[in-house]
Amino acid sequence: MIRVLILAALMSPSAAWAQAVTYQDRSGTITAGGTAQVVMPAWSGRHGCVVQNQSAGSLWVSETATAVAGPPSILIPVNQQFLCMSPASGQAYSIIGATTAQAFAAREW
Repeated sequence: MIRVLILAALMSPSAAWAQAVTYQDRSGTITAGGTAQVVMPAWSGRHGCVVQNQSAGSLWVSETATAVAGPPSILIPVNQQFLCMSPASGQAYSIIGATTAQAFAAREW
């Protein structure tokens, strides 16, 4: 009987496990080609994020320094995405692209 109760307790939803998630849309475009810009400001509550390249040229992203068009920044090829998983860095993320108006979709939670 005790085993059944423990199993039932583990299977039931728990308010302690529930967590409200706030999504922030950080989508945009490169405002000045060849110049890094902040895509997500520093946020100590960040659990994860995604940046998808929706442009015709490569984008680069960095969470440790100002993004540059090459290493150590992370390449996001055309139509690909960058994911930061939990625990995600709470630092600001920056992005850079070669030309003005390159589009990207970005979310953080």
